[in-house]
Amino acid sequence: MSGRGTTRYRWSRAYGLRFVGMSAVVLGVLWMIAAVLGFPRWSLVALAAAGIVVVASLVRFVVVPPVLLELSVDGYRLRHVRGGGVAAAGWTDVDSVTGGTGDQGSLMVVKLHAGGTTVVPLVLLGPQAVPAERAVHESLNAAFGYRRLGEH
Repeated sequence: MSGRGTTRYRWSRAYGLRFVGMSAVVLGVLWMIAAVLGFPRWSLVALAAAGIVVVASLVRFVVVPPVLLELSVDGYRLRHVRGGGVAAAGWTDVDSVTGGTGDQGSLMVVKLHAGGTTVVPLVLLGPQAVPAERAVHESLNAAFGYRRLGEH
């Protein structure tokens, strides 16, 4: 599903910033503990490890957030989500797409002809949630040959 014609929707950077913020707080607490103990060698190793985690999480979750949803002319693929159901399917396998609200926020539920479902947590997409929903519906319409009134 990679290559030309694939649209990728990534996690909102807000989630990455939360993780980086929490990592920075842990780094600060470790720094204070190390200072109180007089900076023994093991505390410097712990500080260095925590610093690496902060920088790595900044790069992974803020600079290049993980891909949540990939859309192509053939189908969709859900990535980096636990409990999302069916991870990938073709557009012709889709029975319906509905919206809803779960424990964590708004969802898009894709029901398949074979009975499986895919749950896309739109809340993770942040401001890209509405364009992603629109793109899913447009891809379904294109797969089934539907077009807007007035198009030729």
